[in-house]
Amino acid sequence: MTRTAFYSNTEMLERTRLSRFKRIAAYFRGLYAEMEQEGELPYRLTRLGAWAPSRAHHVYYFFRKLDVSRYSLFIDLGSGDGIVACLAGLFTHSVGIEIDPRLCRIASKAASDLNLRGSVSFICGDYRMQNVERGDCIYVYPEKPLASLEALLNNWQGIILVYGHHFPPARFITLASVKCGREQITAYRNPSSPRRPGLSR
Repeated sequence: MTRTAFYSNTEMLERTRLSRFKRIAAYFRGLYAEMEQEGELPYRLTRLGAWAPSRAHHVYYFFRKLDVSRYSLFIDLGSGDGIVACLAGLFTHSVGIEIDPRLCRIASKAASDLNLRGSVSFICGDYRMQNVERGDCIYVYPEKPLASLEALLNNWQGIILVYGHHFPPARFITLASVKCGREQITAYRNPSSPRRPGLSR
């Protein structure tokens, strides 16, 4: 493949991905508008914590900056309505794990409505009971310290993406941090795992 053809293909991929992103963002905006019309806030307590929607534009920006396409299996722990897993599905194979049955149904319907079934799937259950080590990229938006997750991933060799700066892993090593407005996401690795090409430290 010539250099011109390579850049042409890359540009076409980016345009297609951007078009699909806009469709995902519009879909979830419509979902939240419907919720509000029915007198329901986009917020829900689950057995493992609380769910609130993520901002599509921020998440998409972060995934592009960190090049999530380099990973073979992205796993979203506590995937809520599925928006993050759906966005990750634009870059790689994505699995969302959510313990709340209603949120799981919403997420599965979204993936189906958006024709993402080939790259996005959901598991309704407790992520602590799942084989999350199969993923080489794990995403979490924590509302409490990550000690139990760090213990679960003791010998894991992948990358963990932590949204926000309130609860950084105590033991994992920082690789890269990206900001978008007031939002932030940070990539970490297990001290025993090798460095990833393209990420610092």
